[in-house]
Parts: sequence; structure tokens; C-alpha cells
Amino acid sequence: MTKRIVKFGALATICGGFKANYSSSAPKIMYYSARGPDPEDNFLDDAEIMKPNLVAPGNSIWAAWSSVGADSVEFQGENFAMMSGTSMAAPHIAGLAALVRQKFPNFSPSAIASALSTTASLYDKNGGPIMAQRAYAFPDQNQSPATPFDMGSGFVNATAALNPGLIFDSSYDNYMSFLCGINGSAPVVLNYTGESCWVYNSTITGADLNLPSITIAKLNQSRTVLRSVTNVGGNETYSVGWSAPFGVSVKVSPAHFYIASGEKQVVSVFFNSTANSTTASYGRIGLFGNQGHVVNIPLSVIVKITYNTTNT
Repeated sequence: MTKRIVKFGALATICGGFKANYSSSAPKIMYYSARGPDPEDNFLDDAEIMKPNLVAPGNSIWAAWSSVGADSVEFQGENFAMMSGTSMAAPHIAGLAALVRQKFPNFSPSAIASALSTTASLYDKNGGPIMAQRAYAFPDQNQSPATPFDMGSGFVNATAALNPGLIFDSSYDNYMSFLCGINGSAPVVLNYTGESCWVYNSTITGADLNLPSITIAKLNQSRTVLRSVTNVGGNETYSVGWSAPFGVSVKVSPAHFYIASGEKQVVSVFFNSTANSTTASYGRIGLFGNQGHVVNIPLSVIVKITYNTTNT
């Protein structure tokens, strides 16, 4: 006798749980997903960094769970749990960031975020716009196309992020210059970084950080925003297209440029207010390379102020 099992005729079934539904559009932004902008107060002074950055799978996802976890009583003693929200979307993004870093070992955190953001998808599996739920009750009956304040740059695309073409990079000093420009931030910056804001002679606004998005909280007549891109692919020629947010005219220059591998190019974006409005509006800039790269840059402008031509 070998004591080895040579024949086994048992049957097993899986009971309960959810039945897969493949008829709904996906991805979509769930009603509980946090929306932008991200203002410090009603003055919107520091609301010029687009939030969210992008979205990832986060709803009803099975994942490993510590058997000694005490955060959720119903999962104590379990090895796996089904969770929703940033609890699942965050580790998806962290894993994809690790893959990008593996291919590009010299990428900064900002460059990794850029690669994930500029290559994100704007469309659902059926080719339509990604939808965003607007209400807790009957969420699929209360939805509309997602805006950058719903989904940021879009739904993460793991494959495309490994070949972004161009990246937007920001250094530690850039972020420090932004943080030190926030009124009353010096003690907080000193507490968390150990550095004095006196070291930074100049400060910048959130809109002037070299991010793969542009948000302007208050467009008072006109403003020019600069972005610098770095080519992490081969030599390529790009053409630029854009759609302007409602109540704003936009001009991007240069409209065409050639960029060699490893080189940088500064892109200038001119915004001009054409209407008085306090309702956020959205647009987009696309950089289209002749080698197939497409770089998406979401735009958002909250308050628009034009010239007051009324005689008083």
C-alpha cells in the first residue's frame, strides 16, 4: 500500500455571494467616491491641485485580510474579505506604481504619478464616457458623465502607464515652494519636514506645480500656466489639441513640437475668461505623438471673472 489517493469522487459547490453581472457599464464612479475640488476654505486659495488624481478598481473586491485584523469586527479571524472604496483602489494603484518604477527605476514619485495619470482611460468598456453616480438612492438612475472632479485624469490603464511617452516631473523643492506659499503654513512645514520656509526665496501656486493636470480656482480675466514635459520614449513629433472649459478660451503653444528622447519641452497654456461664473467647468489638452503616444491633461476652472464693462 502506498497510502496515496488514486481516485477521489467528491463534489463541491459554492453557495451564496453575489452573482456576476456583465450587463452594466464599467468602470463607473460610485456614489461614495470622494469628489473634488479640495479647498482649504471658501476662498478657494489652495484648491488648485486637481483631486482626485485618477480612479482605480475599488468596489466589492476580494482581497487578502489579516486574520488578526480588528478594524472590521465581521472579518475577524478571516483570511480574505470583500471591501469597497479606497481600501481597494489604493493598493491597486500602489501595485501599478511599483510596476512603473520597475521599468523606470529613476522615476520620481511625481513621474510615476504622471505616467499613471496621462495614460488613464476616459471611456467605459462600451466606448461611452465613464459615468458617475450622483445619489445614494437608486444610484444607477442618478448618474451623468464623470468630470475631472469625479475621476481626475480617468480610469487607470496598467499597460499604457508603462509606455507614457511624456512625463510631467516635479521635484521636492517644487512641492516645498508650493507648501511654503500657503498662508500660515511655515510652522506646519517645519514640523513635518524639519526645514524652514525661509530657505525658499520664492513660492508657487498649486496651478504652477508641474502636474499632469491644470486647475485654476479663480481665473481673474486671464492667466498663463506653464508645463514642462520630458520625453521618456523615442524621438517623436507631437501635435496639440484642446477643448476649453465653458466660460473660458484656451490657447496652447507650441501647437506642434519635435522632442528627442530624454529632452524637455515647455508648453504654455493661456486661459482667458469669457463669462462671469462661479460654477466649475472642464476641458482637456491632448498631446498626440506620431509614434502613437497620447498624453491627456484634464483642465478645470472654478470661478471665472471677466472685465466689468458696466458704467457705474
